[in-house]
Amino acid sequence: MLTLSLVAVVLSVVPVLADDDDDDDDHERAGLAAAIKSGEIMTLSDILAAVRPRLRGRIVEIEFDREDGVPVYEIYVLRDDGRRLEYEIDARNATILSLENDD
Repeated sequence: MLTLSLVAVVLSVVPVLADDDDDDDDHERAGLAAAIKSGEIMTLSDILAAVRPRLRGRIVEIEFDREDGVPVYEIYVLRDDGRRLEYEIDARNATILSLENDD
């Protein structure tokens, strides 16, 4: 039951695609679920537990993507000074790959 809940949380961060792309969206969600189940990538809950202490600000958005074949969670953080930062986190091991201002 807990595993299904974690998969549901992760699947909720996959961006919703246009209606014409429903098949692609279903395929992407199935691939994400399979990657989590196989252990290829970490669940969003595990990623957040690992990186939250290193993030500077309040999480406002999370997306899942692949950058040059590397599965990443893009975590957008709003700082107290109003700046929005984008952290790219390796979904396989919770390594922070990059940090950029999200202008």
